[in-house]
Order: sequence, then C-alpha cells, then structure tokens
Amino acid sequence: MGFHLTNVLLHAAGAVLLFFLARRLKLAALPAAFAALVWAVHPLRVESVVWVTERRDVLCGVLSLAAALAYARGLDDAVWRRRAFVLTAFAMTAKVFAIVLPAVWLLLDLRLSGAPRWREKVPYRPLSLAALGLNLAAQDGSGAAVSLADFGVTHRLAQAFFGLAFYPWKTLLPTGLAPLYEYSVLLEPRPFAVAAACVCTFVLYLALTRRRVDGLTQGALAYLILLSPALGLYKSGRMIAADRWSYLPAIPLALLAATALSRALDARAFRVAAGAVLLALAAATRLQLPVWSSDTALWTRAVAASPMSAFALERLADAEAAAGNPGAADGRRAHAASLRRFVTDLSLRVRAGL
Repeated sequence: MGFHLTNVLLHAAGAVLLFFLARRLKLAALPAAFAALVWAVHPLRVESVVWVTERRDVLCGVLSLAAALAYARGLDDAVWRRRAFVLTAFAMTAKVFAIVLPAVWLLLDLRLSGAPRWREKVPYRPLSLAALGLNLAAQDGSGAAVSLADFGVTHRLAQAFFGLAFYPWKTLLPTGLAPLYEYSVLLEPRPFAVAAACVCTFVLYLALTRRRVDGLTQGALAYLILLSPALGLYKSGRMIAADRWSYLPAIPLALLAATALSRALDARAFRVAAGAVLLALAAATRLQLPVWSSDTALWTRAVAASPMSAFALERLADAEAAAGNPGAADGRRAHAASLRRFVTDLSLRVRAGL
C-alpha cells in the first residue's frame, strides 16, 4: 500500500508542476489546469502509476517537470539555472529517458526568450553521455539488448514510425490498451505503413505551412525528442510499444490539446468540453485499473492483445498455477510450446525468403 500511495502522490505532484509549467508557458489558468488533468487522468498513465516497478516513471516525471519549471524560471536567474541543472541530473538517475531533456530546454529557450542558448547546454553533455553509457551497459549485461541480426534496421525503422503515430492515436482514442504489445513475424505490415504515412504527412505539413517555429512545431518537436529513447532504434526487450513509454512524451501533447481547444472555443464552451473530456478519460482509466489488479488479469489481457506471444502465454500459465488452477496452466504451457515451435519455423522461412 505504501508503494502504491507514494506512486500516486508523486504522479499528483507531477500534475501540479505541469499546471505551473503551463502557466509559465503563457497558458491561461483554465487551459493550464485542463492540460495537467488530461495528462494526469489519462488511461495511458495507469501502467506507470499502478505498477510499483515503474516508480522510475513517476519519479523521473516529477523531477523532469520540476527541472523544466526551474529552467523556465532560470532564463534570467543564474540560481534557478543551477537548480535546473541539478534536477535534470536527478531525473536522469531516475530513468534514462531523461537524457534528452537538454534538447527540450532548447525549445524552452526558443519559446520563452526567442532564441536557443546553446552554450548553456554544454555542461549537460557529460550528464547525458554518462547516463546513456551506464544504461547501455546495463542493457547489454542483463541480456535485454536485441542484436541487429535478430531485429534489423528495417524493423527498427518500422517500429520507430509505429511509435511516433501510436502514442498520439492512443492519446486521442485510448482503447485496446494492454501491458504487452509484442512484435510478431505474423504481424501484417499495414499498421506500420499507415503509421509511417501519418508521420510523413504531418512532417510535410509542418514543412510546407510553417514559416517559423511556432507553438505547434515546438510541441511536435518536444514530443519527438521526449519519445526518441523509446522508438526502438536501440532495441531492448520484446515490446514494440508500451503505455509507460508515453509518460513524458504525453506532456507536450496535453499542452497542445489544451491550447488548441481553448483557441477553438469560447470560455463557456471550453469549460463544457473540458469537463466532458476529463470525465471520459477518468471513466476509461477506471476501466483500465482492473487489468493491473492481479497476475491473472494482467496476463489474460496481454494474451488478448498479443495472441502470438508465447511469453505472455507462459506468464499466464504461471499466474493460473499460482491461483490453484494447474489444469489450465498445463494447457497454456503446451499451447506456448507449440506456438514457439511454429513462430521459430516461420521466422526461419521468412529469413530464407520462402
């Protein structure tokens, strides 16, 4: 209970910091509150908050937001700049995804002072390189790193395009969320092709219609920067996506959504629309919580989302055995073993061009 409670408190603190950051970015109070609440109650946050192991997400989130707020205050104050540097370093120790924060600070420079301040970012480089080096060594040492022979450049690029489109889509329509999205040799290329087309269309739109780096472009760049460690160009683990990987990248998406909605509607209509959106997200989050209520519920949902995953089937078998249902567990293990043989044979055939 203590671990879950502190996760919730850290996440709530992050939402409060996001409100003040949005105000610093010149959003009015109501849109700023909407952005913070959209980010906080969205069902994509469930995995990061309720899974105790993902303490690193909520801790990194609150430290990153505190660092962003300190950096924004420190544009004209050397004391706050030093505080931002320390908080950024702490965020990197919580989770390696924070190594990209100095690039986000350049966007804050552009947003708040009109020009990037490159020289001030030089001290951040050793921090990012050290955190990255330690993480890569840990991934290699644990066996989580996936070699190019097992997951080639084409697959990595496909996963990257998929991720760039997956999280905005799931932010807009958070259905079918799962604790495991696993790559399969049987996965048709259509989702990856559609994702690539969406990303390329959006990039082309920005290139053709934007004469200057405005708020939309800055938000899109912040999303890209914050998501880049999770795109799979350095492949680790079996997933092609994960709800928890959206924790930091969802921040600029929430700010963009609040800005767009507040500009499109008058004050009264905005309050009505914001309330409806928040109620819908809270209801979706409430439906997502039972997935994480037990091992059996979690792996049942994982199997439903990734039916070709022998790994998920084996974990479900373990959960059923622990719950006192050995007959079902034995059936799951037999199914998983058969599936592994089938997928291995199919993989060899695909690589051989058969």
